[in-house]
Amino acid sequence: MGLGSVRIRVVTSRDEISSLGAEEKAVHLAFRPSDRDLFSLVKTCPGIELLQLPASSYEGLSKFIRMYLASSGIHLVKGDVSGHWHDLNNYFVIPAYVLEKINELKVQGRTDEEIIGEITHIRKISPDMILHLLHSSFLTSSPEQPRMNKI
Repeated sequence: MGLGSVRIRVVTSRDEISSLGAEEKAVHLAFRPSDRDLFSLVKTCPGIELLQLPASSYEGLSKFIRMYLASSGIHLVKGDVSGHWHDLNNYFVIPAYVLEKINELKVQGRTDEEIIGEITHIRKISPDMILHLLHSSFLTSSPEQPRMNKI
């Protein structure tokens, strides 16, 4: 069984949060969220595991919100969804071949920095996202492992 793609739901405004499905596991907020927006996101998507924010929003988060997200089991990642057109698709997809390449490099014993360098040449994905994928259950094709929005 091969690795599946990872789908990240792209949210461009706070008004979209209430319309998200409870099954969303990975979300990118393309706007600067308030604390209230983040509480609403966690309530609307109780199984969320990954939250990606642009660098400017990421840096502006309070220590309290970072601790709240961590205690809620949400991994916070800094980065953008480069090349994504929200009006064409609500999801940014990290293809299976990228996950397979990360896994291949990991098995070869490459360092995190080497893997990040090679993957960023293949696909425009933030270093934080690559690190998250590298150390998450995404690289396990075992059926008993939970998967985030596998397609």
